[in-house]
Amino acid sequence: MADEPIRERILQHCETSLGAIDGTGQYHTALMTIARGRAVADDLPNLPAAFLAEGDERIARDHNLLLTRELDITVEIWVRSAAGNLPTLTNRALADLERALTADPRRGGLAVETDPTGSTSVHDEKPGVLASVQAGFTIQYRTVRGNPASIG
Repeated sequence: MADEPIRERILQHCETSLGAIDGTGQYHTALMTIARGRAVADDLPNLPAAFLAEGDERIARDHNLLLTRELDITVEIWVRSAAGNLPTLTNRALADLERALTADPRRGGLAVETDPTGSTSVHDEKPGVLASVQAGFTIQYRTVRGNPASIG
């Protein structure tokens, strides 16, 4: 069987990193669900939930036959509360998200760096009950030209 592409291994590492958001230690939020892909508002699983989505990837050729790649990802976290504390919960979720995905910016040796690119909070999914936050990251990594499964 062929080796997994570095891109897929990086995304798996990100998914594992999100698993650290368990409400203990340095994390306020305890994620109940982590999934790849976009959230669907009408079919939400147990909350809080995180959804990891792949974005664009840019490629630049280096001088030594390596390709430097920059992969954009977006993570969306949905929280629910009837206690009137959604702004606090979403701010905590954003902090937890950044902490988890930047704890190992080299993604276990697969990447050069992981950089936060910005975030957004939406407090009106269902006013006073359901809110979501999104944070973007760019992950830079290298592969050998012609072999996306080989670390460059």
